[in-house]
Amino acid sequence: MFFKNYYNPGPGIDKNAPPKKGIALYIELLTVDFWGFVTLNMLYVICCIPVLTIGGATLAYTELCCKLIRKEHVFIFPDFFGSLRHNFKRGILLGLVLLLISFDLLIIYTNVVSYMDKGLGNQGVVFWAIAGIFSMLLTSLTAYLVPIMANLELDFLFQLKNAFILTIAGGWRTLAVSAFNIASFALTFTFFPFSGIVLFIMGFYILIFTNCFFTWPLIEKYVVLPEN
Repeated sequence: MFFKNYYNPGPGIDKNAPPKKGIALYIELLTVDFWGFVTLNMLYVICCIPVLTIGGATLAYTELCCKLIRKEHVFIFPDFFGSLRHNFKRGILLGLVLLLISFDLLIIYTNVVSYMDKGLGNQGVVFWAIAGIFSMLLTSLTAYLVPIMANLELDFLFQLKNAFILTIAGGWRTLAVSAFNIASFALTFTFFPFSGIVLFIMGFYILIFTNCFFTWPLIEKYVVLPEN
């Protein structure tokens, strides 16, 4: 088992200490088992090589990250491969969506860079505004949709509707996760191929975990609990 239970009282832990919140909780969960997640990150990348498995592997990885946020036990290999098998078929659709979104963001990124090189001008400002809004909508919608698909057995259109509603109603969480995703995407292409090494080692873990950390509390409050 790569993950230990760090949440029970023990040596060096005050059982009466208040639970961590915000950035302190984020850092604690993100670093709770670095080498375990390095293993999981590389396993995820390898499982994505056949392309058709991208969606299923992403759903499996997301489900494990949400379990970590809920402070549940995670067993990397059985949990990951069990979720991958379970989500393989519906993951094919998600994989196509993720590839399409990545392609769209790449086109937006290259055009923005081109406008910046030539000078923005009036047309450049309009394009920048449209591209920014469209990128924020795509990335934030995906940030809510993937955890919903990974954790809840619901009709896809119902999942998509809930993801859209949470994107609009998410407030600062939506803005934060969207800004993080856009910045991550831009940095990946700006510093490629060095960024590819980072992605292989732990980049996807940081990306997927951060998305879950921002979006799961709203999903749990407005989608999971009402369903129960």
